[in-house]
Amino acid sequence: MPPHVQASVRDWTAAGAAGELARSAGAALAQGLLTLLRWQELARQRRALAALDDHMLKDIGLSRAAVAQETGRWFWDDGGDAWRISR
Repeated sequence: MPPHVQASVRDWTAAGAAGELARSAGAALAQGLLTLLRWQELARQRRALAALDDHMLKDIGLSRAAVAQETGRWFWDDGGDAWRISR
């Protein structure tokens, strides 16, 4: 069989199935790691936001109430948005 045809033929052997399962598991593990890293970053950003003084908050147009709302969220709560602060 020519190489270009052989590459497109799916490997239905046990070794092929095991390799596909390993790739799926690896992708799931990588996605889980990225999620954990995202949550860690959200927690870090919220701690940094909480540490800003009133003058700095005024400079970026945020109220102390908006900061309290953002920093009160759970570390995993990103709502799909990087920052979802209501002013």
